[in-house]
Amino acid sequence: MSIDHVLKLYSETIRSPYLHYGFWDDPTTVDLDKITLQHIKDAQIRYIEYLTSFIPETVQSILDVGCGIGGNAEYLLKKGYNIETLSPDNYQRGVIHEKFNGEMVFHHVKFENFIPQKSYDLILESESACYINMDAGFKKARETLLNGGYLLASDYFVHYKDGSKNPHLRSSHPLEKYLSTAKENGFDLIEEYDQTDNTMPTLDYAKYFLERFVNPSIEYGVYSARKNFPKMSIMVGKIIGPKWDQKKDQLDLLDSQQFRKYRKYMIYLFHKR
Repeated sequence: MSIDHVLKLYSETIRSPYLHYGFWDDPTTVDLDKITLQHIKDAQIRYIEYLTSFIPETVQSILDVGCGIGGNAEYLLKKGYNIETLSPDNYQRGVIHEKFNGEMVFHHVKFENFIPQKSYDLILESESACYINMDAGFKKARETLLNGGYLLASDYFVHYKDGSKNPHLRSSHPLEKYLSTAKENGFDLIEEYDQTDNTMPTLDYAKYFLERFVNPSIEYGVYSARKNFPKMSIMVGKIIGPKWDQKKDQLDLLDSQQFRKYRKYMIYLFHKR
């Protein structure tokens, strides 16, 4: 698989070892005017701390599916778990190799195509379940886990559809279908938590930052280009204008109210029957 350039940009901009939304203990107290980059990094640490609390005490070996750039794996390794990582992304493969000095087992493959050479106590899918085919993913999880093993998934799922083409309806599994597919493949849901409210301040801040700093800068840049280089700006506008219009609807992904309308950010702990 080629490099996911969006995730690469995010990791290099935030300068954090984590690629997830983060977890805010009390979202009602968050002041967007006072949020700093460190606050976002702290929220990301709280996310893996909270997610780890769902891991049963008997678990020793974990396969981190969709491992990102290794932040979760590094945290779990320090907690004493035996960790292996998996991702089809070339950039992530390079980061994992460098971060762990080549000592971390990294499976460079899509999970659906993974051929396990051993069995694991738990599979972790942190914001990666949405990229995995539901039926094939649960079947592969059964193949990969020890008898009585666990699947811990933390991701956003669609809980409402209205026939629109809202971007929040893309790239997410239908919540009820996901749960029924788990059951059909021999997985019992034993614990769950709706962390939607705990993650939304990250979206709110991204939207706030875009509207306060990025959009005005772009508008000024366009104004300046049209004033000083009118002919060139017209040529450039014809080239990138249509593409920009196609991308505008993706900004709705930063709207936390729309997120809540269509999706829920859930933690699910499944037990393999």
